[in-house]
Amino acid sequence: MAVQLDYKQKYNGQFILSKIDIENIATNVLKEFSPRNLVIPTQLDTMSFLQDYLGLDVKRKYIGTFESGILGSIVMCDEMEIPSYDEMFRPTVLIETYGNVLISPDLNSRENAPRRRYTETHEGSHFILHKDYYKCLERASVNQHKLIACRKMELLNDNPKTAADRVEWQADYMAAALLMPRDVFYDYARSIIRSFGVLRGYLTVSSSTDKRQAFEIINKIAETFYVSYRAAQIRMIKLGLIKENPYYSTQYVTPNTVLEIPP
Repeated sequence: MAVQLDYKQKYNGQFILSKIDIENIATNVLKEFSPRNLVIPTQLDTMSFLQDYLGLDVKRKYIGTFESGILGSIVMCDEMEIPSYDEMFRPTVLIETYGNVLISPDLNSRENAPRRRYTETHEGSHFILHKDYYKCLERASVNQHKLIACRKMELLNDNPKTAADRVEWQADYMAAALLMPRDVFYDYARSIIRSFGVLRGYLTVSSSTDKRQAFEIINKIAETFYVSYRAAQIRMIKLGLIKENPYYSTQYVTPNTVLEIPP
């Protein structure tokens, strides 16, 4: 990976990044790794992104306890012990080294493939954006932060409050920008919306009929980029392809109901 990050940093090594900054970083990464994804609406090869482009070792392993609900993680120190379970669900301990990516086997099914791909890209985004931050934490002997453990992906909230929240928000936004590159995603989504007869080129929802049509549109876009319905919908909201209707409830675009459009 030759892309270099030349952005202001906080005292703790964390880059100060706007949405546009992250979009530009993602574009530069794709120019190196897969220029095709910048011009053709298609799925990103997430495993090649992690292994061939970033040089990371990807493993399908449980991370922590079952109660912790960790979907993915990346090790950001020389070596560490990680609680896990073996194939017989017996407690065990993994010895993992710097750059190892762990993806929960709970995401192995075909049904969960879009979530798995998002998780993989999210972990790769951590590696690109947060190496300096975690080096600072390691020098300060902050042991609990040597493993980035990610429980939730595809976040709608754009107002992270803490340093840890900002790290997750940056990785989440970049994962979306890599899987659904801004310009090609925007143009393709508008073409699909218009092909359904919505000539304005963006969605608002004011009736159950509109909701069913929106479901079909978003689902088609999600399938093209091989991401989850939720990921495609949030990307559309953030790019202005789904807008609030001032004469209708704004529930449609809230984090808690973003999945609530019926087929």
